[in-house]
Amino acid sequence: MTEPTNLQNSQSSLHKIQRLMRESIGELAPYCQFITLFLLALLAERTVSLPWIASVLPTGATEESNRKRIQRFLDDARVTPIAFAKIIVRFLPSCPWILVMDRTNWFWGKSPINLLVLAVYCDGVAIPLLWEPLPRDGASDTGQRIALMKQFLDLWGSKRIAYLTGDREFIGADWIAWLKRARIPFRLRLRVDDLVRDRKGKIYEVAALFSRSMQCRKGQFLLWGTWVYLGGKPLSGGEHLIVASSDPGNLLEDYRNRWSIECLFQALKGRGFHLEETRVVDPDRVSRLFGLLVLAYLLCVCIGQSLPQTLCKATKRARKSIARQGLEVAHRVALWLLGPPSDLEIRWFLQALIPCKT
Repeated sequence: MTEPTNLQNSQSSLHKIQRLMRESIGELAPYCQFITLFLLALLAERTVSLPWIASVLPTGATEESNRKRIQRFLDDARVTPIAFAKIIVRFLPSCPWILVMDRTNWFWGKSPINLLVLAVYCDGVAIPLLWEPLPRDGASDTGQRIALMKQFLDLWGSKRIAYLTGDREFIGADWIAWLKRARIPFRLRLRVDDLVRDRKGKIYEVAALFSRSMQCRKGQFLLWGTWVYLGGKPLSGGEHLIVASSDPGNLLEDYRNRWSIECLFQALKGRGFHLEETRVVDPDRVSRLFGLLVLAYLLCVCIGQSLPQTLCKATKRARKSIARQGLEVAHRVALWLLGPPSDLEIRWFLQALIPCKT
C-alpha cells in the first residue's frame, strides 16, 4: 500500500479542522470554511494586515478575490460580537468568572480605533468575551460600560460573575451605584485623591488611609453615595494602589488579576498578531476583525494549556507565556496546512540568490 504523502496528510487534517470548527461555531456555521481558512492564514502570517492574509488564504482564488471575500465578511451585519461570544464561552470553565474590563486604542493615520473589552480571567490569562467599538478616542463613559455589562447579563446572568475588576478609568458615582444595584461584585482601583467618609462622618483622601503599609480596612466607607470596602498599599514614587470593593476580602490579590488583560493586549499587538497594523478603521469592521483575532488567540491559549511548562530555575516561572507557547505551535501547524511553495516560486527564490555578472 502506498504511504500517504505530506500533502495528503495536510489536506486530511484541514478537513478534520473544518469539521471540528463546524461543531463548535454555532450560528456562524455558514461561515465555517472562511473562518477556518482565515484563522490559518492569520496564524501563519501573525499579522492582521489583510493584504498579507489575502496573499496566503488557501481558497484557490486570486489574491484580489480573497481580499473581496474578506471584505464581504467584514461588512456582514449578521456577524456580531455576541455570535463570537457564544463560540468563546464553550471553551471557558462553567464556574463563576472573574471579569476584567479595559480599553485598547491606537491610531491609523489620524483615525482613532478604540475598543472597550470585557474579558474573562482564566488560568492566568484573559480571554475577551464581549467588546464594543467606541465612536471616538478617549475613555469610555458610564452608559457604554453599562450597555456592555447588560449584554453579558442578558446572556449569562449575574450568577456567572465572581467579581468585576478594572483600572482607574472605570470608576464614577453612577457606575458604582449601578453595579451595586445589579448585584455585580467589583474590585475597582481608585485615584489617590478620591474622597471617602467613614461611619462617624469623617472625610479622608483615600491615600491617607494607606500611607504606611498594605492592608484592607475592616469597616465600610461611603464613596460617592455607595458603601464600599477599601484595600491599598503605598507604591514607589509616592503612588498608591487603592481598591474599592463591594465585598470584604483580599482585595489587592483579587485586583492583581486585572493585569492579565494588559498581557492580552500585548499578545494581540506587538508580541503576537500586530493588531495595530490593520488599516481597517470602520468600527463595525474592526469589531468583526477583532472577533476573528480573538478566536485565533483562544486557539493559542488552548494549545498552550495542553503543553508541558518549562520553568526558569532562577524565577520559578514559565519561560514563555501560555499564549506564546501556543502561538508558536499554531504558527508551525498553520504553515504546514497552507502547503509548500510552488515550483515556480522556489525557482524565483533561487534565481534571486545568483549574483549579477554585469
